[in-house]
Amino acid sequence: MPPGMRMSMEEPPPLNWRAVRKNIGRFLAYYRPHRKLFALDMAAGVVNSALTVVMPLVVYQVFQVYLPEMALGKILAASGVLFVLLILISFTGYISTRWGHALGARMEADMRQDLFEHLQKLPFGYFDKTPTGQIMSRLSNDLMQITEVAHHCPEDLLLALLTMTGAVTVMLSLNPMMMLAALIPLPFIILWGAVFQGRMHRGFRAVRRKTGELNSQVENSIQGIREVKGFCREKEETARFGTINRTFCTVREGVFATLGSFHAGMSFMIEGYSLIFIAAGAILIYFERATLPEVLVFMMYARYFTMPIFRMINFCEQFQQGFAAFERFTEVLAETPEVPAAESPVRLTRADGRILLEGVSFRYPAMAEDREPVLQDVSLELEAGKSMALVGESGAGKSTLAALIPRFYDVQQGCVRLDGYDVRELDLKDLRQKIGIVRQAPFLFDSTIRENILFGRPDATESELRAAVENANLAEFVDSLPEGLDAKVGEHGVRLSGGQKQRISIARVFLKNPAILIFDEATSSLDNESEESIRQAMERLCGGRTTLIIAHRLSTVRGVDRIACMRRGRIVEQGSHTELLAKAGYYHTLYNMHTF
Repeated sequence: MPPGMRMSMEEPPPLNWRAVRKNIGRFLAYYRPHRKLFALDMAAGVVNSALTVVMPLVVYQVFQVYLPEMALGKILAASGVLFVLLILISFTGYISTRWGHALGARMEADMRQDLFEHLQKLPFGYFDKTPTGQIMSRLSNDLMQITEVAHHCPEDLLLALLTMTGAVTVMLSLNPMMMLAALIPLPFIILWGAVFQGRMHRGFRAVRRKTGELNSQVENSIQGIREVKGFCREKEETARFGTINRTFCTVREGVFATLGSFHAGMSFMIEGYSLIFIAAGAILIYFERATLPEVLVFMMYARYFTMPIFRMINFCEQFQQGFAAFERFTEVLAETPEVPAAESPVRLTRADGRILLEGVSFRYPAMAEDREPVLQDVSLELEAGKSMALVGESGAGKSTLAALIPRFYDVQQGCVRLDGYDVRELDLKDLRQKIGIVRQAPFLFDSTIRENILFGRPDATESELRAAVENANLAEFVDSLPEGLDAKVGEHGVRLSGGQKQRISIARVFLKNPAILIFDEATSSLDNESEESIRQAMERLCGGRTTLIIAHRLSTVRGVDRIACMRRGRIVEQGSHTELLAKAGYYHTLYNMHTF
């Protein structure tokens, strides 16, 4: 291992064997749905191993019996048997390779499905602290490594044990003294393997971590390519990637140094078998304790004796890599899903939309305890069917307050109520179905305009879809496209303008038809023409619905029923636009700042 490698790898604490056993149990559970395929793979391996052990016996019979008797017919028959055995060995090898890899691929698909489903249940807090590249690494690289373990490890272990057992049994029956000579290197091989297992495990865990960091850096640079080029930061990004890339390479080289020492020692001892058989055979033949056919057969069995050892080496190496990957897989599954569900959740058949916050305080899970909470003792009421605007400086807690209503986060103190019910008592899916959100930077999937709008309600009819498009002031744009609603929007809607993306997101909410609307600075980044078009669409959408608007442009909130001013996580003023101006307080100051 290169100097300094120990620190760069950030070695984890010693293995928790209780956790290891638990993870192995979880891993074995993924075999259950594919029991038949697993049985086929193992059966093919058993037959392959048995036939492999039989072949040298046929050769022994030829040289020990048929050749001295000059029985040409028997020699030819034995040659035919050897040819048939070779075909059967090849066929069973094909079955193991073909269906064994299929077994691994299906288990990988099951794990990926479970992991993706679990990711869908995790709270925003998890995604706030975990880079997307790390998540992608778990979904792709780690699971591909686990696939190799799922296929090869049981097969290698079974075949190694069966082949070695069969070879030892036959060799003992032919010549016990020569067999004893063959056992001399085994204790050294076992000791060598034991010494290197811990080093390999730590090394592969470090490689997995660095792979995730590398993926994160690549993803950030690619997704932010416009900013990189716009600020002429190509060299800096390349240098940053180079640092991570070199660290990744160094960690891998450390693992390869361990593997190199492991394999070199193993190869030395295993290849020594040939010399042992030659030396022991020559001595035993000299003392008339062995025959030349026996030595010949032992030379053949030397291969079948060393092949299982190579399989065991491969098993150890793959198991270490796969187990490190599976640990990362289980780490994600161990994350607590979503916010806790109510024991007996209340379902609202319909929502009036009355929202009440009572003494709400909140801090993000990743925040240090000595920092002030994002929200502090906030009390607020929004009547059903009315509109309210949240205004205030950046970082005042406006978006955080809005995120508490659909329970993207849970409050630490106080409660948020919908129609008199604490939102923690409501069915989570039912609650979120009642709320529509339009964000400042709406996310569009890399598909068509149609599919992005239908995300709001996949079962909507064509006429409902068209009505949503028209209500969102999107019809003229859609009709101008050759593909119409089937036009591709590109990754993150890169082929569209900000106003077009915003109108698609509004059309999506029109289809959802929620009782409560939240506009999170929906027009703050648009030009005047786009803002006016979207303002008209928003007015149609807000009709008869409870509406919460977060805005920096105070000119856009003059017509709301009520305005709440936030500062440093608190509500400092409430009232209508006219009332707040008349108070000549914080809102008056903000309004003058944005007007002049």
